[in-house]
Amino acid sequence: MKRYHSPGEALQAARNPDTTADELRFLATSIYDFVQLAVAEHPNTEPDVLLLLFPNVINSWNEQQRADAIARHPHAPSAAFRLLAERLPPVLNRGRNHQFGLRAGIAFCCNPNASLDDIERLLRDMRVSTEFRQMLVREATCPEVLRLLLTDRSDVVQRRAEARLREIVDHQI
Repeated sequence: MKRYHSPGEALQAARNPDTTADELRFLATSIYDFVQLAVAEHPNTEPDVLLLLFPNVINSWNEQQRADAIARHPHAPSAAFRLLAERLPPVLNRGRNHQFGLRAGIAFCCNPNASLDDIERLLRDMRVSTEFRQMLVREATCPEVLRLLLTDRSDVVQRRAEARLREIVDHQI
């Protein structure tokens, strides 16, 4: 593996589109959060490395950003989505500094590789705010996700999901 003489060099390598999967695996062990985030965002990062990068808890903005990058990643494994369903609920509200958590939640629920069971587990968690579920109604394009929201605990979310689902179905015709 190449030796990096500064955090900047490691970050450059993690952002380089030509960096190999093996080198990204090495860079994922960096002590620098910003290097780990760049590895999580890299399209060549393999599924097992994404799991290594998964934060144990999702509280801080950098943990939320890493969760967001993993939720958006095209190679995110199903185990990552299960972890997102378990660990994201505490930041799926308008709490202070939760904007990246909200983005991660939307990305997770809109990722075509996420299972409906994992999405439903997340949405049924009582810590997930009504505001987040309303945001999801606006962002979701997957009819199955909107159908989950038709039975939401909030009447407002149910009505908005029904209207959004009608809008999507009418647009497809």
